[in-house]
Amino acid sequence: MHHHGGDPKLKVLIRLDAEAECARIEVHGVVTAANVRALYVVCRRVTSKLPGFELVLDLAHARVSAPAIEELRERARLSSLYSGIDASETPCRLRLVDPLVILRTKEHA
Repeated sequence: MHHHGGDPKLKVLIRLDAEAECARIEVHGVVTAANVRALYVVCRRVTSKLPGFELVLDLAHARVSAPAIEELRERARLSSLYSGIDASETPCRLRLVDPLVILRTKEHA
């Protein structure tokens, strides 16, 4: 991987396990408080197409800022996602796979 400034683009790969009713969303790139909403949009889309499926947000291959991981952990705890567009929320069974790297930056959300 390149320097920690990183590519602000997120890349996601969605793997479905119909038997387990699980959708794994693998995230690559740098997740920040500024772009975490893009993940909400992806998660909501999967949830709307596959109601009842558990979402596993796999951050093992991403670098995630401390504010973004705190926000995602709170969303998983509440089983609810922001729309990423407005103030509405969507119920969601969300489980996180923690990133190997949490960026401790001076970023303020």
